[in-house]
Amino acid sequence: MKELVRSKLAQAVKELYGIEAPDFKVEKPKDEKLGDIATNIAFLLSKSLKRNPNEIAGDLANKLSEDDTFESAEAVRGFVNLKFSKGFLLSEFRKLLSEGEGYFKEDLGKGLKVQLEFVSANPTGPLHLGHGRGAVVGDTLARLFRFYGFDATREYYINDAGRQVYLLGVSVLYRYLELLGEEEKRPDIKELFEEEGYRGEYVIDIAKALLEAVGDSLLSENNVLEAKERILSFGFEFPLEYTSRFSPEKEPEVELCSAFGLDMMMEEIREDLSYMGIDFDVWFSERSLYERGLVEKLIEELKGKGYVYEAEGALWLKTSEFGDDKDRVLRKSDGSYTYFSSDIAYHWDKFKRGFEKVIDLWGADHHGYVPRVKAALRMLNIPEDWLEVYLVQMVKLFRGGKEVKMSKRAGTFVPLRELLEEVGPDAVRFVFLTKRSDTPLDFDVDVVKEKSSDNPVFYVQYAHARISGVFREVKERLGLDPEGEDFSGFLDHLEEDIELKLMKKSLMMKDELIEVTLRRDPHLITYLLIDLAGLFHYYYNHYRIIGSEEGVMKGRLALLKGVRTAIGLSLKLIGVSAPERM
Repeated sequence: MKELVRSKLAQAVKELYGIEAPDFKVEKPKDEKLGDIATNIAFLLSKSLKRNPNEIAGDLANKLSEDDTFESAEAVRGFVNLKFSKGFLLSEFRKLLSEGEGYFKEDLGKGLKVQLEFVSANPTGPLHLGHGRGAVVGDTLARLFRFYGFDATREYYINDAGRQVYLLGVSVLYRYLELLGEEEKRPDIKELFEEEGYRGEYVIDIAKALLEAVGDSLLSENNVLEAKERILSFGFEFPLEYTSRFSPEKEPEVELCSAFGLDMMMEEIREDLSYMGIDFDVWFSERSLYERGLVEKLIEELKGKGYVYEAEGALWLKTSEFGDDKDRVLRKSDGSYTYFSSDIAYHWDKFKRGFEKVIDLWGADHHGYVPRVKAALRMLNIPEDWLEVYLVQMVKLFRGGKEVKMSKRAGTFVPLRELLEEVGPDAVRFVFLTKRSDTPLDFDVDVVKEKSSDNPVFYVQYAHARISGVFREVKERLGLDPEGEDFSGFLDHLEEDIELKLMKKSLMMKDELIEVTLRRDPHLITYLLIDLAGLFHYYYNHYRIIGSEEGVMKGRLALLKGVRTAIGLSLKLIGVSAPERM
């Protein structure tokens, strides 16, 4: 509808002044009394036309008043405020009823190849609530992009290289030895575990599974390969990708425990995400960057461009020349590469894979990391706007009015799975989208368990279920089928202001969803849903549907069908179910 208004304004400018309209805004006024749409076009024209903005707004308002699309057009302090006519709203609403979800579609992306990389948590422990929030935001953006014509790929970057993976192996080995009562025989492992190891009970679970498969064979280094074969033949339900790739290295028993731990944790991560309705298209291994030699190739590429230098035995990148606060290390003096090196190589690989736009969702603690990565990409001649980074703040969990700070299983945080099992994926997804991702979020478990208007996800889902319930009752009592029959011709019977308001909100959901997609603000969908559901619940409680005059009843059934389509589609786009019964 905004695009229609935009075209009519552009035509009016051409007819009145003989010029092309500038790039102007078309927005919904904050105060609904001012109309349905407002535009700043008169302010932008005032300089070239050398006239007062309100005079220009008056000209445009008078011109658009002749158009039956609008009930009114007014100039207010330089703005043109427009209100849609009933006839136009009825015509558009009939299109919605005829086209269903297709009414809301628009080919915004035109097949643009977009990659969304999100979650990407270290596979050394369970996903926590912050990871879950990033997962919901990323998945919702992917759903929106696909709906609006983008070729969107969901990708998970597996941090399966580096010291944290080694420490997982140390932790699993220590717990394995502890289960056998042999931990004192490896004081080196015990000391490192106590200083830097992972303490959650999930590590004990991994060690128990390992012990069940290999018995005490890992007590001798000579039996590590035998232990590997016993693991592979044991029949675990999860794929043993890392264990099968394991080969003896410097500390074979630690490396095997790392590989086995990675297999178990990655399967748990996949299960948690799938439980929320999130399935990644690509699982990209950090380790593969080294196995394919991409990190070394990257450094050679940057060296050739003159951006790499050696100092203090390390290799440095001149990121300060591109806006970073200082230069960054690529390879440390001990010969090991930094995470920064592999991150640049990873994004370089994304670019070479042909993605035309990349969107990363990172934890808020990575704020300072953004300029250095963008600096490196500029060195590689990758356009600055190619990468968009959005930060995701942590989630605080409340139960009984008190913050829940940790879990026995995870050791230091509440795992995502615990929350999913307690309140369900619908509640988790919806609540995670009730605030911008870069602002902290409080999740009150008690509220989302209530079946009341205080629980936002229940409130919205109940609107969808209520409408479905009305349709079932009409079919059972009157033999009418609101879902199969076309009652759009009876919309003319509707006279109440709230009915037009419901139509308007449902229709304008299209513009809102498009704007949400372009602005990357998926949290706004929950506000739109709560607003539409609230208006519907008021209507349902104050106006009769069954039992009203036949023409009015059929018009109201058509109205409800359109409202349900808008609610159902919006819920689908945020990955929340639209129940028929509650």
